[in-house]
Amino acid sequence: MSAPVSSILAHKFGGTSMADATRIAHAAHLLLAETGFTAQVTVVSAMKGTTDALIRCAQLASKQDASWQSLLDDLLKRHRDAADSLLTTNRSDADDFFDTEGERLREVLHALSLLKSLPDTAFEWVQGLGEVWSAYLLHAHLVSLGEQADYLDARKVLVVHDDNHLGIDIDWQASAANLKAWRAQHQANRVIVTGFIASDIEGKARVLGRNGSDWSGAIFAKLFSADELTIWTDVDGVLSADPRLVPEAEWVPSLSFEEACELAYFGAQVLHPRSLQPVMSANIPLRIRNSFKPEHPGSVISKTPSTQPPVKGVSAITDLALVTIEGTGLMGVPGTAER
Repeated sequence: MSAPVSSILAHKFGGTSMADATRIAHAAHLLLAETGFTAQVTVVSAMKGTTDALIRCAQLASKQDASWQSLLDDLLKRHRDAADSLLTTNRSDADDFFDTEGERLREVLHALSLLKSLPDTAFEWVQGLGEVWSAYLLHAHLVSLGEQADYLDARKVLVVHDDNHLGIDIDWQASAANLKAWRAQHQANRVIVTGFIASDIEGKARVLGRNGSDWSGAIFAKLFSADELTIWTDVDGVLSADPRLVPEAEWVPSLSFEEACELAYFGAQVLHPRSLQPVMSANIPLRIRNSFKPEHPGSVISKTPSTQPPVKGVSAITDLALVTIEGTGLMGVPGTAER
């Protein structure tokens, strides 16, 4: 994959694309195949299943269920085994990294077992460690191959705050200032970034919500002023319907931001609903591609609408109930419908 000269390209790899050492090595191969760019920014999810396992560890510890220890041992072993497969020159550094990470996490989980509670601040910190570990593995693998690359823990740059209406929101001004300062000290043209995690104004660890790594990809594409964002997943792009429900669903090669927003809003799972906001506001085209079939061009979402096909997709939200309330008691009595 060659890029226009002086271009900044952003990538995001999901959990299935980072599932194990083989998939991480393949992600690195895809990144190394891309040439001719000024900067390449890659945001990654946790290895598949890691976030669920971390959440389970925290929940078990807070209930004084000692089985969290064996669950954590298995989780760390999985990442150490991946390091064994991925790394050559810097293997001892990985041992030190996971020793430190594991010990720190054990201390926190032990504290939760003593407190018999699970405070939000601790819970969010624990949830986000999967991305810290997977980003480390991808970065260390690139370095072991002789590539120049920097590792960016998003908690050092990305600042979020709570919005009363929309939940988490981005402090764009503070985040941009933080990134500018970080970039002055880290100037490699390849940057590996942790998805899903951020910090609040007080420096406390926050997460962007389940499946929030897509949103992270779009956020960092905007912060780096990328020319394009590619989200690598396990499907060929946007399909006209859920293939599990509609086997004859077809690939949609291109669609507009507005069309993609409508599909995401009404349940299309290929996109995180908020992942379109940053790239849409910055007019950054978003391409969805299949990391298992990189020869497939994927789907492009951009400002330019396409007229073909005329109907881009059908989406649905399941497990909903529609309740109709009627009667004369609703007429002229304020507050009845609300009650």
